Amino acid sequence: MELHLTETAPVHVETVHALVFGKHEYIVSNVKSQLEKAEFKCAGSVVLSQALEYLKTNQPQLIVIGGGVDPHDRIKIQNGIRELSLTTRVVEHFGGPATVLSEVREAMARL
Repeated sequence: MELHLTETAPVHVETVHALVFGKHEYIVSNVKSQLEKAEFKCAGSVVLSQALEYLKTNQPQLIVIGGGVDPHDRIKIQNGIRELSLTTRVVEHFGGPATVLSEVREAMARL
């Protein structure tokens, strides 16, 4: 049997733009690093006002919120998304670093 190869155009996969928001800089940095290794474009913040401004100006497709974030700050992030009419997905990450990538991929599959 002879195999005929055909050339196809390369598939372009859009890079997902994410914001990591957390209480502790080292956790934000670790999560950001994991996502960047998985080819996400990431920014990180531990300051609510900076995160809200970033949301407004950059409109990321995904926000990962760490487990230590104050519940009121979580609500402010959700309200910011709603007010800006964004389709940004929110992943509230309460587990260790081993689960963050699977949680993010699950959220992105629902886009």
